[in-house]
Amino acid sequence: MLEISECYNVIKKLGQGSYGKVLLAQNKSTGEPVAVKLVRKDRTQLQTFLMELSLSITLSDHPNIIGTYPIFIGTMDHFVLSQELATAGTLHDIIQSEVGIPEDAVKRCALQISWALDYMHGRGLVHRDLKPDNVLLMDKDCYQIKLSDFGLTKPVGTNVSSMSHIIPYMSPELCDLKEEQCLILDPTIDTWAFGVLLFVILTGYFPWLEAIETNTMYQVYINWKQSPHRSPLPAQWEMFSREAINMFGNLLTPCPSSRHPVLSVFDYLTLPWKRNLLENGTNLAVEEEEMEIEVVEDSQ
Repeated sequence: MLEISECYNVIKKLGQGSYGKVLLAQNKSTGEPVAVKLVRKDRTQLQTFLMELSLSITLSDHPNIIGTYPIFIGTMDHFVLSQELATAGTLHDIIQSEVGIPEDAVKRCALQISWALDYMHGRGLVHRDLKPDNVLLMDKDCYQIKLSDFGLTKPVGTNVSSMSHIIPYMSPELCDLKEEQCLILDPTIDTWAFGVLLFVILTGYFPWLEAIETNTMYQVYINWKQSPHRSPLPAQWEMFSREAINMFGNLLTPCPSSRHPVLSVFDYLTLPWKRNLLENGTNLAVEEEEMEIEVVEDSQ
């Protein structure tokens, strides 16, 4: 049982949530700046914390997953782990409302996040909490980013129950779970969250707040997806190129078995994702009537 001050010189607080906080600190033994994560003991069991710590250490060898040091301490009130410092904050910090971030930076994010998720999925793990706050930046232009926060990570095949509240990144099968129901965990849950995340960082807003039938924006999307030749393209999707719409359609498919793997974004990285882009001085705008949307039909 130690105090933080015995191991670290605390410099400032980097963030805080309901389960704890993250501090910028200097390791007293090495002099190295680190991010120190304090997890509240009254909100987290020791076994749960040790599972997160073990997963974080195991996944640290991937270049796009935050490094975690193989040691922890306990204070009177917190479990404490230390990680490499993300010097440029989180992806959430650089998203401009109603604007997003530059397309080139979005594609760099897509490449690195999909690598990290594929690495996890290949080891039989599902992240379950993909969102901009959990993507850490080593530079503001997203040349090096790292996936973090494995507190909700579980093995594929685990039975998971409904969450206490719905967030925009949750897949429809999670949103539909009733209190007494369980879902067998599958990597396609991350695939859906990945699609929503790409939309958010491209636009600066959510495609919908909840992937449920009573949400108008989500229902309009589903109506178009089911009948693309009879229903108009939803207004918030009109800024995207034909190729980007195909990409999103493959990731954001309501039927989990029809979702493409996260690495499918590789097929679109060299193509424009927004309309009216200028490349080498040439306007790449595509007229609406010339667009032929290719859609992967959902299995019934």
